[in-house]
Amino acid sequence: KGSDSEWHKWLDALPRYYSNAVAMTEFCLTCLPPLMKKLAVEERDAQKLLSYDSIRSVPFLADDIKEGFPRDMVTWAYQIVYTRSVETEDGDLKIIPMGDFFDHASDYAEIVPQYDEAGNYYAVTAYDVPAGKKLRYIYSNPRNPSHLLARYGFIDEICPATYCKLLPPTVNEEMIELGYSQEKMLFYRSGEVADEVWDIFLYTHLSSVSLEDQQLLMQAHRTGDAATKLALHDKYYHATSAALLDHVDGFIEDIDRLIKKAQTIGVDDVDSIYIRNEHPRLPLIHKHNLFLRETFQNVRDRYASAAMGGEGVNWKEATKVLVEECDETECSIAECIQVAEDEWSCEGGLGDRPKSQQVILAE
Repeated sequence: KGSDSEWHKWLDALPRYYSNAVAMTEFCLTCLPPLMKKLAVEERDAQKLLSYDSIRSVPFLADDIKEGFPRDMVTWAYQIVYTRSVETEDGDLKIIPMGDFFDHASDYAEIVPQYDEAGNYYAVTAYDVPAGKKLRYIYSNPRNPSHLLARYGFIDEICPATYCKLLPPTVNEEMIELGYSQEKMLFYRSGEVADEVWDIFLYTHLSSVSLEDQQLLMQAHRTGDAATKLALHDKYYHATSAALLDHVDGFIEDIDRLIKKAQTIGVDDVDSIYIRNEHPRLPLIHKHNLFLRETFQNVRDRYASAAMGGEGVNWKEATKVLVEECDETECSIAECIQVAEDEWSCEGGLGDRPKSQQVILAE
């Protein structure tokens, strides 16, 4: 219906330019670290399934679209659906005009989506939101910046953590039980390492030195025996911290090569006509790689001395607690680690502002 469509104003407001994996050039793909590249290739392969034959089978498309198969328009339609749709509880995908204009939140979202029995969408505020404050919605796991870049085409500037990029040759059921997943195996920008990462390094080390202690670890994990688990971590800490350092050093070496590759064609030159015309998404990829490099370096700085036989940071200091802090107007998430008995160091949250409520969300 063109401009006569009741959806025309919404459609006309949608972006024409994208920076996600589907829009990247082949050279851009060569500048991505292995896991990010795998995600990008999967995204691009999915888009390629939108073929000439599949377009012709859509009954409500105009004949000139079905026969002409304008590649740019087809790709644009795919990008709209792929980046703006939400999955409902029954597994369906829906686009909600205007409901797709909320920005992404990496800490605490103001908007919680709800549906009534008829399937109507409601954007419900999670707390008493002050006038003038952004209304945000969590697109996907905020601790997976690589996925956000591949799917949506942006870098979360305040992303607190990233997947540690540990890819063992095999992953068994016990490792999954210990928490092996991209959502839990995290390196934090502050340099801390998630408990699940330490558990996997310990489990892997014990598989070659003590199957008895390996099963003791699993038993302690299943029964919630924190004391036994902590004793095992302390016993093998020098070995697991050395393995951690080896993994971190290997990744930093690889990411440095990718950073240098992008720099060789002028990615750091903000006025580069070549970059703007040929690889306009490369600066975003470069920023992503620098974020990973910084995070891994912070982990290395925090644990390197222990891995080489020094004091370093002990395993107990790696334990992180997420705390929801609220006052009369808003809530926010703080990340805390115990630095001494009854003494905690926290980042984020409401800072020094008076709190009406503090709730531990996860340890």
